[in-house]
Amino acid sequence: MMHPLFRSALASAALLICSHAPAADAPAATGKAHATAKREYVRYVGDDKRGRLETVIATLKKGDVQVELVGAVHVADPEYYKALTKLFTGYEELLFELVDGQKMKEEIEDGPKPSAKKKPDAPLKQGEFPPDEDAPAAKDRSPAFKIISVMMRGLGSYFHFQYQTEGIDYHTKNFVHADVSMDEFVQLQADKGESFIDLMRKAIEAQLEVGTDRTAEPKGSQLLLALLGDSSGLKVAMARQLASAGDVVAEMEKHDGGTVIITERNRKALEVLDREVAAGRKNLGIFYGAAHLAEMEKDLEKRGYRRTGERWLTAWDIKPRVDQKRAAPAPKE
Repeated sequence: MMHPLFRSALASAALLICSHAPAADAPAATGKAHATAKREYVRYVGDDKRGRLETVIATLKKGDVQVELVGAVHVADPEYYKALTKLFTGYEELLFELVDGQKMKEEIEDGPKPSAKKKPDAPLKQGEFPPDEDAPAAKDRSPAFKIISVMMRGLGSYFHFQYQTEGIDYHTKNFVHADVSMDEFVQLQADKGESFIDLMRKAIEAQLEVGTDRTAEPKGSQLLLALLGDSSGLKVAMARQLASAGDVVAEMEKHDGGTVIITERNRKALEVLDREVAAGRKNLGIFYGAAHLAEMEKDLEKRGYRRTGERWLTAWDIKPRVDQKRAAPAPKE
């Protein structure tokens, strides 16, 4: 049985990774039924040995304006980020999530700056991970982001996933930053009295409120596979946990006006959307962590947008090692 504190830690990390439990595709609802329908933004499709963690692309329209909510997980297969990169070329503008991401846009708009000769990196010690070169300096970052970044990079390293900022080129011309700066984030947290410890507390309370999905817990066979060097079973267990964490995240957002990580950053993203639509943009994408999308879609509905369709992308294609060996090309003679 998974320890409740570990489940709560996972729910806290899910604030930046995923939202809502898996379900089959369904046609868009309208009216009262639509208001009460539970939307899906991340799902696991498969069994105990092999399957897919998938994220949604939800299409919403208001008059002649189309907005697509593109859910993201922050560590995934490289093919996932390649598919997203191709998708993004079809938008007039792609509004993206990244605290302090405006600095990257300033770099490309202002031109490259002369850089000092870089000192060689010191060898990594056992258990250390490479630094996040795309992120703000460690001294300027929120402790919550530092902790969650280490968690995500550790997860990516163990499962051989690619990290999002390595798979996506945020300097792309049609990308528009739609997130807070690090200074804004830290100030918002201070104003709300929010900390990583506070998020953990909320996660524990939310977990107790919604209960436990025992079917999503790791099974003995999956743990045994991991001991034998095959991590696919643990990937399945993790995918199920991420896909079922949405109820916990939703419960956390119900209280105290929501969290800075979700509610306040969503507010910023939709302010940017309103600005770009007012400027005449008609075809936009919003690329945000899937945990953001449930509340974001509700806010868009209040603005008059309605969902007209959805499709899914595979973020994790999980196969046992034996399947991977069978699929490997034969060596050339």
